[in-house]
Amino acid sequence: MNPPDRFVRILYVEGAGLLASDTYGRVHLLDEELRTVASSPFVRQGRPLYGLAAAEGWVIGKDRMGAVFRWSLDTLDLVDRLDPATACDRAGLLPREEPSPCSSRGIGVWDGRVFVTGGYHRQMLVLDLHTFEVLEIRPNITGDSPLEWACTEHPTRHAVSDKHGNLRFGSFTDGVFPELVKLDDGNIHRVRYDARHDRFWATQDFGEGDNADIANGVVVVGMSGEKEGELLFARDDVEFVAFSPDFGRAYAGGFDGELHLFDNTRRALRVERTVTGFPHQLSDLTVGPGGEVYVLCQDGTLLELDAAGAFVRERGHRRQAVWDVQPSREDPRTLYCATDSGVAVARVEDSATGPMLRVEAEHPTEWGFTRRVAPVASGWVGVTRDRTVFRADRDGTVRWHHRLPDLPHTVAVSPDGGRALVATNGGAVELDTADGRRLADLQVDGGLPVWATAYLPDGDRVLITRNGVIAVLDAGDGSPRWRFDQGEYPKRAWTQDDRLYVVGDGGLKEIEIGVGVAARWSRLLSNTVENAVVADGLVCASSYGMQLAAYEHGTAKFVGLLEDLADYPKALAVIRDADDAPHLLVGCRTGLLSLYRLGEGPGRRVFTKLRDHWLPRRPAHYTLRHHDHPDAPGAPRPASAGAVS
Repeated sequence: MNPPDRFVRILYVEGAGLLASDTYGRVHLLDEELRTVASSPFVRQGRPLYGLAAAEGWVIGKDRMGAVFRWSLDTLDLVDRLDPATACDRAGLLPREEPSPCSSRGIGVWDGRVFVTGGYHRQMLVLDLHTFEVLEIRPNITGDSPLEWACTEHPTRHAVSDKHGNLRFGSFTDGVFPELVKLDDGNIHRVRYDARHDRFWATQDFGEGDNADIANGVVVVGMSGEKEGELLFARDDVEFVAFSPDFGRAYAGGFDGELHLFDNTRRALRVERTVTGFPHQLSDLTVGPGGEVYVLCQDGTLLELDAAGAFVRERGHRRQAVWDVQPSREDPRTLYCATDSGVAVARVEDSATGPMLRVEAEHPTEWGFTRRVAPVASGWVGVTRDRTVFRADRDGTVRWHHRLPDLPHTVAVSPDGGRALVATNGGAVELDTADGRRLADLQVDGGLPVWATAYLPDGDRVLITRNGVIAVLDAGDGSPRWRFDQGEYPKRAWTQDDRLYVVGDGGLKEIEIGVGVAARWSRLLSNTVENAVVADGLVCASSYGMQLAAYEHGTAKFVGLLEDLADYPKALAVIRDADDAPHLLVGCRTGLLSLYRLGEGPGRRVFTKLRDHWLPRRPAHYTLRHHDHPDAPGAPRPASAGAVS
């Protein structure tokens, strides 16, 4: 039986097979049909296992809180675990410092030793691979940023990357990495040695310089540390780069959901094929000794492709997530939930122990997962992963739908309900909600990616670009009304009480139109702030670090924190019980809907868990397509598509 938990990392180990780690700290071995043949034991403290490496009969892993594990490769029996709180040099810690959550994946294995950062990112553990003895605790090679990747594929020249866009060269033999190259303003998730051309390839999350938060891709660095070239093909994080066994091809992709196949027979960077149509964002890739390409999507879908990107098989994973929750316009106790399979309609009801949710219906779309919903009269407007915007009635009947030329991110509906504003990588599109007619194409600075939109109470349109520019455009002629560069990428935006709220990099910001940032909430939240709500004088925010935090709205005072949640929180909504008391509804990746009572503790507000409800998991429906670029010297360009699965 296939484990139901989502895979987060994959690694092909020659002589053993395909390894996969999951969200609960287990490791699995798969056969050539992608069936599970062995699994490691459950760990009581099981957390997402992002770091994964294998060497000399051992599997090494690191979870998101910094615990380090060792399993036997032959049996997947768990042999050792180092606790993140105690595996440290306490003399080097800050006062009251505790392990910090982080999805870093860097593990260096060299000459019988393991080099890894644990729960305290400024320190590095040096372990004996065969005994797991802690040989040394030293300052982290990458400073206060966790080690993100370690490349030991070259026999003498090693490379390590961090979450601040730095690539360092040196050797694990002496632990000295004196050469530094700045390649990105964010994460460098992967560094690989190109043995065909004697150079290194590195991924980018944000891009750098003038391209920061606009375009990113892969960067090639020569042996002497000079930047040889780059190819900017992405508008979102690039998660991996890998090579075919003969280094004639390279594979790169990430959160745009596209896999790019590079012709690496010549030194110049050239994409020969792009594969699209995956059911989700791409999170990892590994290559087998026969050229088999294994692709992991962020929803846990695992596929095998041939060397040219053609579909071979998939694992048949069932997935579910709740990406957005919005109340209907007619009744705040009716909720529209954007999910992996479509849109679920739920009702808030009262029970003897407090409010609860009853799911009335699920409405699948078969257009990829629904990223966001915005309520309109008797229904909603939604945007999906496969570039579709649609309007549906509450019973699921679709009134209209259109495919967009660019990947959409968010959607907002005007105060009068007549217009919908969609944020896409190619700008913003405004539609008539009655019939879906395109009313306007809106751009910022000639076509920057727009990642969030909103309407002001007077109907003016707000566009927020990936690189943090807020542009307010007139409701009528679209003329500029205000521009503000807040410098950090957004995830969502909305208006409330005549203020604009924006979540993303840097926390939650309250923005006074025409003035600037009036308040910010981010304390103790790690990584990107994904969502937030403001109600009853309280601010609740969630982060990609699996956290919920609470603050006083008026003073920005920090008043409560939940960490190490059961899953990644994505959707937030405030619902009320029969006495009008506020409760927080949290939608998560596994289809989990968690309900918390928001109440007063001794001097602070607290979250009190009431109950959990899981939406059913559904199989993913998708068709892969390929776009060939026979003459392209660089970045991919549009081409005809052919179904390959």
